[in-house]
Amino acid sequence: MLGVGLFACNNADSNAKKEFKEATEATADFLDDKVNELNNKYEKMREKIDEKLNKLNENYEKLSDDVQKKYKEELKDIEKQSGQLKEKLKEYKNAADDKKERLEAEIDELERKLEKNLEKLKEGLKRG
Repeated sequence: MLGVGLFACNNADSNAKKEFKEATEATADFLDDKVNELNNKYEKMREKIDEKLNKLNENYEKLSDDVQKKYKEELKDIEKQSGQLKEKLKEYKNAADDKKERLEAEIDELERKLEKNLEKLKEGLKRG
């Protein structure tokens, strides 16, 4: 009788281990998908900002010297912010999972500031 009890206990333990392993693998797959999704989102964000910055630079070059001087510092600040954002995106890609959430918040904040400053400069350049 003791043998049957031990078998049942070992079998239950084996099932629990199997279920735990499956749950762990499912969680890892989910996290990998989430990380890939965010990496793709941030890569598209970087491309969009590069595109906007390139267009802004093209328009900037067409302006008179006086207008260029007026907005030169703002353009430098935007280029600096763009560089910071790119660095954060690179850091995010290589970060451990426990640091990604903090980096996501930092990236989102940098993106908001950069977008705001891009729009502000774009509007200023339109006015001349």
